Amino acid sequence: MIEVIKFGADWCGPCRMVAPTVEKLKAKYNVEGSDVQITSIDVDQSPEFSREHKIQSIPAFVIRKDGITVAKKIGVLTQDQLEEEINKLQTSKIDE
Repeated sequence: MIEVIKFGADWCGPCRMVAPTVEKLKAKYNVEGSDVQITSIDVDQSPEFSREHKIQSIPAFVIRKDGITVAKKIGVLTQDQLEEEINKLQTSKIDE
């Protein structure tokens, strides 16, 4: 399972800029049978979860495979950039 968690806030301009991209990815990947899950977290509503992932700047993307964090990206990312990260993980294995 691949998880892409976007951390942001309503008051954050760059977070609002990336929101349509995240919604497109959710529509594409958050479907039955998919091994990819896209989630949005508001840092103000989930401060503990944000601290657990060491989020200090937003927007931020935490990318996990099989429960292991494999990447953390800060800033506005395009749909192509995010899909590239997803595609890399779909074809790779995590070392135990």
